[in-house]
Amino acid sequence: MASKDVYLVLGGDVFAGRHVVEQLNARGDTVFVFDSTQRHNDVECVAGDICAPDQISNAIQKTGATCIIHTISPLSIGNHDNLSVFHRVNVEGTRNVIEAAKAAGVQKLVYHGSSDESLPYPKKPMGQYAASRALAEQLIIAANGVNGLKTACIRPTGIFGPGDQGTIDGAYKSWKRGTVHVQLGNSKNLCDKTYVGNVAHAILLASDKLSDPAAVDQVAGQIFFITNNDPRPFWDFMRSLWAGFDAIFPDRATKKRSPVVIPRSLALVLAYPLTPYTVTFATATMYFSSAKAARVLGYAPQVSVDEDIERTMTWVKAEIDTGNFK
Repeated sequence: MASKDVYLVLGGDVFAGRHVVEQLNARGDTVFVFDSTQRHNDVECVAGDICAPDQISNAIQKTGATCIIHTISPLSIGNHDNLSVFHRVNVEGTRNVIEAAKAAGVQKLVYHGSSDESLPYPKKPMGQYAASRALAEQLIIAANGVNGLKTACIRPTGIFGPGDQGTIDGAYKSWKRGTVHVQLGNSKNLCDKTYVGNVAHAILLASDKLSDPAAVDQVAGQIFFITNNDPRPFWDFMRSLWAGFDAIFPDRATKKRSPVVIPRSLALVLAYPLTPYTVTFATATMYFSSAKAARVLGYAPQVSVDEDIERTMTWVKAEIDTGNFK
């Protein structure tokens, strides 16, 4: 019988990486975290910086990792044009991970990518963040088969849920400001928001399939879009979040007002204090097919969007009550 993997989750202390760790723990796997922070104590955390090659190598050697799950990336929201940070972390950091994995004889590497890109890659990326993630993804795919390393990329669309520092934080801040009646675009654009736990589930499916002789050739070197298979108008989704805040904080509920609709073309001109990236994100249709993931990985969403919103609101209230969410 094949020996079980030892997992090293890069970025395993926050958001998607944290959900991967929880699911690995739940099924009894041996798992370590590599991160610059440590908020949780249920697994051993190796402190380190993805931009420091020796620290990655030391973490692999210390843990004996046979499978690396790479979820580290700077936040795109509010930091969209920080080219130096994105390139250093997403591109150079990912290159460091690949080189360390090859040198150590790691067998598997699964990368948590971004759905800001498309296949084939667009000639003009949505922004510097998307450009850096696309380059990182190409590095991961190119590394497949080198020194026995098998790689795969998971691309979630509109990931959100407990631990979210992007979508939920932005929605909460607009709710607190009382600007929930402002709408960019006509809200006909569909988006497929994906529960973070479903993304973690897909990552582990890919990892497992890379060890399956009957499936590895279909998974290694491949990219898989992961969605909740429930595309909704963008502003309908946002209003669901705001209604959730109203429900858990009824004394601060927002007043019901008719939407003030700003046409997309005008919003792009008047982007400040927003950004063209933010306007595009809120007004563009962004949903993809996860049929390939269903067919090859056996992926299906485990948690619905509505249930995810409920779970997220429970988490938000607990975080606010303890002073961790402002």
